[in-house]
Amino acid sequence: MPSPAALPAQFVYYRVPHANRHAAALAVQAMQAALTQQWPGLQATLMRRADATAHTEAAEDTWMETYAHPAGVSAALAQAIAAQASALPSSLIGVRHVETFEPLTLPLHPPLTTPTA
Repeated sequence: MPSPAALPAQFVYYRVPHANRHAAALAVQAMQAALTQQWPGLQATLMRRADATAHTEAAEDTWMETYAHPAGVSAALAQAIAAQASALPSSLIGVRHVETFEPLTLPLHPPLTTPTA
């Protein structure tokens, strides 16, 4: 099992038209509540981009969902998140972009190689 410092987390970002913000928030929060009930220990958050122009000038917000679990986001959990997300009405949010990250710890394994001249 990987060390707790190397456990992956999942980040999902997409755009939400301002007209859809309320309905999208309710739908995503309901999805995350269902996931946290199905996966004890899952921490799910919903955030929106914080820069000032994102809320005043654009016709859309950029939102991000984050998922972390004490055992890491496994392939099975990632599939469960994707399955729940596929049930969201496509008219509410834009295309979901999914990224998985793990903490960067030193020394790096495998070690970085230095290019030779």
